[in-house]
Amino acid sequence: MKTTLYTVLCIAVRLGAVLMAVDVFERLPGVFFYSGEGHYPLLALLMEVLTLLLAFVLWVRPSLLAWWALGGKQQEILESPIHADRLHYVAFSVLGAWLAISGVAGCFGHGTTILLLLRQASYDGAGETVPVTEWHWMVQYGVTAIAGIVLMSGSRGLIGLLHRMRGYPHNMLAETDPDASTTKDG
Repeated sequence: MKTTLYTVLCIAVRLGAVLMAVDVFERLPGVFFYSGEGHYPLLALLMEVLTLLLAFVLWVRPSLLAWWALGGKQQEILESPIHADRLHYVAFSVLGAWLAISGVAGCFGHGTTILLLLRQASYDGAGETVPVTEWHWMVQYGVTAIAGIVLMSGSRGLIGLLHRMRGYPHNMLAETDPDASTTKDG
């Protein structure tokens, strides 16, 4: 694969946009659990919609941020024997693994906090009360872990979906030759 630094940065910006959107969707259950007069959830939902809008703009036009970040180095050439589709697959898999690990770690951390609070409450005779926010965090981290596992295991399908949405031919994955110095015709 021969590409430019600009193209690689556009891929990174798109990954950031996906991460931003996933982050919004994992926070949504917590927004809906809040009770009250309805003002805070409405404001929180507005912020989440604005964040999704920003993620959408970054996905559709990653060049806006890439151009600003690179300045005059946009035509710097990068060469690699890995095809761009394989690089996309690896990037989505790494993102999924990162989300899954952070989600599981968050669940363990807040699960430990819940257990400690329950133990302390039983010693104090206060009953088994756990702050609602701890359960919100458990739900958020659980959704993060599930989203990460889905992204990690379904990244090939996501790449295929992106190709169909863009109108690319069905099989675009190129065969990579371990010996790049040889030619196909001998």
